[in-house]
Amino acid sequence: MDWNMEKLNEAVKQFQEKATIDAKFRKLALENPSRAVKQLTGLEIPEGFKLHVVDNAGAHLTVVLPDLKATEHELDEAELQNVAGGTSFSSFILYSSKDQYYSSRK
Repeated sequence: MDWNMEKLNEAVKQFQEKATIDAKFRKLALENPSRAVKQLTGLEIPEGFKLHVVDNAGAHLTVVLPDLKATEHELDEAELQNVAGGTSFSSFILYSSKDQYYSSRK
């Protein structure tokens, strides 16, 4: 059997209920949540899935970090537009004639 949302929601409900009335299970849930889920449901937690259980004591904040970006910088859409947009090098050159300066920039 595989996990689906219905099984997940039911397992979470059972997990919380059992941890509320069974001190031994609660200890297992805090120390090894994967084993506690297996004991309760008979199912292994899917590979790559992390389960973090905390006791209801004090404040907790869980921060989920975004994926690590590649070490080489990829241009985003705005940067690509700037690069591909187009201004020629000559638009930055100032031309002078005695005391007058001219630029091809408008």
